Amino acid sequence: MSQARTVCYFPALRFVCLGAVALHTLALASAADPSSVTALRRVARESSALEADLHRLCDVIGPRPAGTPAMRAALEWALGEFELAGLTNPHLEPVAIPLSWTEGETRIEVLTPAQFGLRGASTALSPPIADPLQAEVVLVGTGSGYSAARASPDLSGKVALISLDVVSSFQDLGESQRDALEAMRAAAASDVEAVLFISNRTNQVLYRHLHSLTGDLDPVPSAVVARDEGLRLLRLLEAGERVQVRLHLPNRIGPAFETANAVADIEGSELPGEIVLIGAHLDSWDMGTGCLDNAVNAALVMHVARSVQASGVRPSRTLRFVLFGGEELGLHGSRAYATRHAGQMDDHVATFIHDMGAGPLVGYSTGGRNDLLPTLDRLLAMASPDRHLRNTAEAYYISDNVAFLLRGVPSLFAVQDTVDYVVPYHSVADTLDNVSVGDVADTAATAAALVLGVADMDGRMGPRLDSGEVLAWLRQEGLVRHFRFLGVWETWWP
Repeated sequence: MSQARTVCYFPALRFVCLGAVALHTLALASAADPSSVTALRRVARESSALEADLHRLCDVIGPRPAGTPAMRAALEWALGEFELAGLTNPHLEPVAIPLSWTEGETRIEVLTPAQFGLRGASTALSPPIADPLQAEVVLVGTGSGYSAARASPDLSGKVALISLDVVSSFQDLGESQRDALEAMRAAAASDVEAVLFISNRTNQVLYRHLHSLTGDLDPVPSAVVARDEGLRLLRLLEAGERVQVRLHLPNRIGPAFETANAVADIEGSELPGEIVLIGAHLDSWDMGTGCLDNAVNAALVMHVARSVQASGVRPSRTLRFVLFGGEELGLHGSRAYATRHAGQMDDHVATFIHDMGAGPLVGYSTGGRNDLLPTLDRLLAMASPDRHLRNTAEAYYISDNVAFLLRGVPSLFAVQDTVDYVVPYHSVADTLDNVSVGDVADTAATAAALVLGVADMDGRMGPRLDSGEVLAWLRQEGLVRHFRFLGVWETWWP
């Protein structure tokens, strides 16, 4: 078991499904009619409405942190578009968020050995430094080497500087978040006043990440500083200079509040009580315009709904479309949905979650369930006959699919090319100009045909695992310990 699997909540985790379900297969006798699939794909590839949605979400509404007027505007957009598309029962379902957090006017200044300012951004859920703090900076570590934070006796009252490695891949992102989380915990144990991270991206790119998923404030204030300027600090310290800084992080902390999930259906013609869900989260962080993460996939879900309606194809099972709220603060929207519909989880035949940017579709992850792969492979070949896509049992523990995986529901996660996703992720660079609308339309066409194929199957693509099977699988993979490390096991386990 790799270190990344043990302590990092972002990167791909390789789950191995229990042998009890590994050989389960089902006939694909009555999947969606090929002519229906062709018609649906043709409609979905029309990108004008999709492009208008992206413009609305990214350029007009902009960044959509949960609880903000922009997020409320996005939810109103979702309901309005569901209604215009003619979906059944478009409505909002409440999502509770334990506290509100907003960055103030972050200011970071070096006082000695020279005076200059640093471009920086408070990390998410950092406690405020309301009255400017003046303190000495101490180099704690670079890359993943943070043992000094635990061992050094002289960090009390100081500011810890941590240089993160530059990221260039999706896996790098996860490892960097792991390193930052480990460093925060080590720093808190060392009684430092604050932590400064040197950005893991070049060209002055700043970003916003959580250090935990508990919804609580971090134990120590922290901020990210632009890499070029942070490396200047690093060189000064390595040269033996005494560096002092002044930090002002007037973050605003508020009480618990509610956001919402936007939900609507296309009712099934033969098995309306059985549900195939496709979803994406609608909220974002406040840097950039939250376009790659995740307006592009919220627009994709809306485009799939609109395309199915416009094609005239009527699925056998109900198609449910959900735009989740509060994902960025700890998967609150999907967990609220799973709790609200706990008595209906047996009715959820499958869920499809999209949350990996705007790159071309590679295939879908089954969340560790090898038993789903044969059926999924055949369905995907029908849904996208002109492209060689590949599915995987590798599980991506990063998004709203987790709420369904923990409840044993077959949950598929869209895996996309992330070459152009790494630098903009959660950053000021996450804007619409990074999106190829044609790629998104192609993915939407495949997604629409795929969910229709699952909705029209004679049988289900796989069984729902009971809680005992899920728990055994989590223990086998060391994930109970992993969730406990993150502090979320007691609240996340159903």
